[in-house]
Amino acid sequence: MPGQIRLGAIFWLLTVEFFIAQFVAQAAWPGYSMLTNDISLLGVTSCGTYLNPAPDGIMPVCSPLSLVFNLGMALNGVLVVLGVWFTRDLWPHTKLKIAALWLLALGGDGTMLAGAFPLDTVPAMHVIGAALALGLACFGFMLMAKVVWQTHRAFAIYSLTTGVLALLGFVLYVAEIYLGGRGTVERLAAWPQTLWYIVTGALILRGKLRFSVS
Repeated sequence: MPGQIRLGAIFWLLTVEFFIAQFVAQAAWPGYSMLTNDISLLGVTSCGTYLNPAPDGIMPVCSPLSLVFNLGMALNGVLVVLGVWFTRDLWPHTKLKIAALWLLALGGDGTMLAGAFPLDTVPAMHVIGAALALGLACFGFMLMAKVVWQTHRAFAIYSLTTGVLALLGFVLYVAEIYLGGRGTVERLAAWPQTLWYIVTGALILRGKLRFSVS
């Protein structure tokens, strides 16, 4: 396996840090609920009251380790983009592959943007970043499923499932249909994506994703 592909896989595997950053920030905020609270509230830099559309409206927000969360989010985006770049030669050379990787990279850019501009600093930039990361990137996973469908059917189905679940969560979140809670729906949009990078990085390192045409 070429060294650059191995490096890209390691970058994707390291996206596990995003989960660690979230859980560390949550632990420092005793009243935080994964079921009802937005993920982004963990990055709010100043204590105060903020609008939470469900279920309680205005709510007090204070995340003591917001810096940990925001750095973790920005780093996650960097790792995604680096992984896309360094694994680009792994996948079959098709126009569909190029489109899929561009969408995944734009999702990573969105995560960087959301981490660089916390919700209480420049809301518009944060929302744009979140839309790229939670919405647009979903189509990258779906296209990747098509790219590998003929050679790695199980991985293709996993990639398609990731994209569909994440898109479903994003649509429910935007439509304010909070099945199981607002935080639950947002995590349905976000968590499968990070899990895909971790799983894919591990599969590449173990030699489970190989293509005769590269």
